Amino acid sequence: MDNPSAMPTALPNLRVLEVASLIPGPYCGKLLASLGAQVVKVEPSAGDPARRRGPFPDDVPHPERSGLFLYLNTGKQSVTLNLEDSAGLDLLRRLVASVDVVVHDYEPARAAAVGLDSDSLLAANPDVIVAAVTPFGSSGPYADYRAGHLAAFHAGGEGWLLPNGLALDTFPDRPPIVAGANMGDYQAGLTAAVGAVAAVYHRMGDAGGGGPRGQVVDASAQEAQLSVGYMPIQRHESEGITETRFSRYFRVGGVLPASDGYVELLTLESRQFEGLLSFMGNPDWASAEMFGDPARYGPELNRRMREWFGQHTRAWLYAEGQAHGVPIAPYYTPAEVFSSPQQRQRGYYAAVAHPETGPLEYAGAPFQLDGTPTRLERAPLLGEHNASVYGALLGYAAIELTALARAGVI
Repeated sequence: MDNPSAMPTALPNLRVLEVASLIPGPYCGKLLASLGAQVVKVEPSAGDPARRRGPFPDDVPHPERSGLFLYLNTGKQSVTLNLEDSAGLDLLRRLVASVDVVVHDYEPARAAAVGLDSDSLLAANPDVIVAAVTPFGSSGPYADYRAGHLAAFHAGGEGWLLPNGLALDTFPDRPPIVAGANMGDYQAGLTAAVGAVAAVYHRMGDAGGGGPRGQVVDASAQEAQLSVGYMPIQRHESEGITETRFSRYFRVGGVLPASDGYVELLTLESRQFEGLLSFMGNPDWASAEMFGDPARYGPELNRRMREWFGQHTRAWLYAEGQAHGVPIAPYYTPAEVFSSPQQRQRGYYAAVAHPETGPLEYAGAPFQLDGTPTRLERAPLLGEHNASVYGALLGYAAIELTALARAGVI
């Protein structure tokens, strides 16, 4: 399209106020912005802490060039606001009254201190949808616990089962590890976004119902992780079995080396043993009966397979293995994924210009809507939209904004 921004979007008239930092809350806001919502991000004068986290171009830290911040805040507007100042809290209430959704990541006690608790927000705007994404949710004995990705991820139990595969063989006594790339944080943000959209949809359908239409979406990072890693808990509840990395571990196969990286051979079913043997040229050191008794023969089979697999490339192993009905797939590097013809053909990456970094390619939304395309626009500079939001939206005159800035309110 010549002008993608002129295309209709899924949430064109939705106003969102984001009072959140780092990953879970901002990822929720990013997804809403990709659907066309106008997202105003509230930052302290020092900015979202994500601005101080890399990666940075040429490894030179700069608050406007953080790859983490730029990715998580595409399509948003930025205003600065001091929530420790009474005038700042008044501004916050006025902002809340002008939006449809508030996304925040404040635990209940901390939220109440700055007027982000649900009672205060709904008092300021009875129709507002409050999406709170916190480590453990806004109720229960852990509600006011503060936690980063490491603690919230391990609270979901998944870390107990990691590492496995080659890492388990090499370091059998290694302590549990956390999933890389803050996967749990992104899952929390996605969960909050789904809840927020559901609440928006309900409010649209309730337009003629009368009375307040707001509600609270209470998203827990721990429970978001539990929702995608629930099977070990189900096994514990239904079978009385507490899984460990050893019980989950593939006794035959798993992560195997190739000559140019790694592949994964999934747990084999009996019907696939013959295909694997044919794939490997029916070696004299393996038989279908041996694969059928992994507890006895697994270690020796794995040692032999590592030697054999390590003589072939990932592409050859993948193509030939699949041709023989063997469930095998290669591990790709970030560079290979970035240049993948699959994502390139789908237009998943798009160039976005930014005044501090120039044009860079960004990942788009993880879904496509053909009737209301998603949007991908640059992240804001710190406080870039103070004048337009406080002035045009709330009606503050330029002289008033200058006074607020001098007083450290914005």
